[in-house]
Amino acid sequence: MVQLSHFHYYQKQIQTNSKQVSSEMYQLLQERFSNYLKPQSDQEEHDTIRFLDNLVQSIVDHLFATSEDLQEVSDWGEKVGEEATKYSYHQSLSDYLTKFSVYKEALWTFIEKQTSGTHASFQNIIQVITQIDTIFNHFIHGFSQAYTKAEKQRIENYEEKYLKLSTPIVPIMDHVAILPVIGEIDEKRANVLIDETLREANNLDIEYLVIDLSGVYNVDELFMNHLQRLLDSLKILGLHPILTGMRPDLSMRAVQSGLNSGQNNDVLTKSSLKQAVQMLSE
Repeated sequence: MVQLSHFHYYQKQIQTNSKQVSSEMYQLLQERFSNYLKPQSDQEEHDTIRFLDNLVQSIVDHLFATSEDLQEVSDWGEKVGEEATKYSYHQSLSDYLTKFSVYKEALWTFIEKQTSGTHASFQNIIQVITQIDTIFNHFIHGFSQAYTKAEKQRIENYEEKYLKLSTPIVPIMDHVAILPVIGEIDEKRANVLIDETLREANNLDIEYLVIDLSGVYNVDELFMNHLQRLLDSLKILGLHPILTGMRPDLSMRAVQSGLNSGQNNDVLTKSSLKQAVQMLSE
């Protein structure tokens, strides 16, 4: 624990003038972001000032703390980061980091003013600034971790929604539907495709599902394994899968993987979607 008189002096000055410091932080923020910072509502302004009040108080409370004692600052930063991602989708992590640098600048300016007329040495000032910078760094670390985690989760959620939308089962007649498979099929998309197909097929109460593969161009062992899983699952549900649009390379892969032998010999194949529809219409 640091025990230095100049730390006590600056701690007292920040504590005594905490409202002024947070107000100057807010004013500098408005000046720097005046061209593209959207006008805040009364509630948003209140929340920002309250956050700055808490930030200043945290600096006061941890000015004598060691790095090990600053974990609670990181934890607080993480909570603030989690809240920020809930209500500020229009702001990037870079935007927030820029704002934090503005808050530090306002605090440096305050310290500079409080230093005027004192006998504080350059080394003393550097020690205080370094400690405050460490406090900021712990807060920013926690904030960034939470924000990055939330952003990653948000992207994954969007991706999953997109993958679900890219798995359309289209009913074309009583008890018959079409599943067009287009593009590359990786592990994640394959799992979504299988889950959504089984769910939709069950909800639609169909007997035949025509799986059109004419839009698939990357045919490898992984794809064949996923296709096998899909066919097996459909048959367990009592559905009759029909494969169409199988190009020569896909047909060869199907033979090599045993797709048309053994337990799979009841899987119908047609060269085109049109042929499958005609067969089911008869």
